[in-house]
Amino acid sequence: MKKKSILFILLCISLNIYCQKEKSIKVRFLKIEDYRKKYPHKKIDLSKQVFHIYKKDTLIKDDDKRYINAKSVAYEPKDSLFLETYKDIVYQKYQVSSEKNQHMKLWKEPLKIYFAPSLDQFYKNKIENAANNLSRNIDSLNINFVKNIKDSNFIIYQIDDKNSTEYSKELENSKYVDYYIFWKRNKIYDAKLKLDITNFKNVSREINANYLLINFYKTLGRFYNTSKVPCESVFSTCRSNNKKLTAFDLEIIKYQYSYGICKFTNLKDFEENHTKAKKRLSKGEKMIFLHLE
Repeated sequence: MKKKSILFILLCISLNIYCQKEKSIKVRFLKIEDYRKKYPHKKIDLSKQVFHIYKKDTLIKDDDKRYINAKSVAYEPKDSLFLETYKDIVYQKYQVSSEKNQHMKLWKEPLKIYFAPSLDQFYKNKIENAANNLSRNIDSLNINFVKNIKDSNFIIYQIDDKNSTEYSKELENSKYVDYYIFWKRNKIYDAKLKLDITNFKNVSREINANYLLINFYKTLGRFYNTSKVPCESVFSTCRSNNKKLTAFDLEIIKYQYSYGICKFTNLKDFEENHTKAKKRLSKGEKMIFLHLE
């Protein structure tokens, strides 16, 4: 009997999976203990079920239909310095206010940005340039601009002496620049970004735009500030009127949208997944993340 190669896969619901390939047919196997966890009410009968023995582990064939359209992507390794900074920006790992069970959040569907008539053209141009730069550099982050508010899922607006229309009750008491995002199962599906210059008439448009952009970048994943990055970073706790999206900031956002990691996980699962992945790589084995959605 011809020996078939077996490739280790980590499923994004924290199950260990093995993937076997033969031509275009994909067959996936679970360790017997993981099979029991996933299917607690299914009886295991090795006389009837397809199984393999691999390195003393019994692997049971998994017939989960969701795998048909699953997307398999190689693990994207990063050094520990990057990962610890990423975890502070996404999970507030090193912050007192950290919510230990919070999950990674990001947009699954394309962003459809609507600029309210009140928004100054200067700010529109700044947002468009920033969004186009992100779209060029991040394949899985799609940002579009729409002219009809009904087609949008992201509204950016301005409050001043001539414009008082609010588009978000959650931001009615916000002053200067603020945003609010909505999510379901950790998938962001709607956002509002507000610039209120009513009490900031002497502030230059360049400074207003700077704070508007900082908040725009944070709507892409509910990102937090950290002291682990330079003052010029949009994710820095340092106060500055001249922040910019640094190369490191862009890498953070790209990693958030990378399929080389598990999506929408909490900090505990994120760290466990990376520990398993690095252990596999250290043994010279391949590591694949399987995305079911």
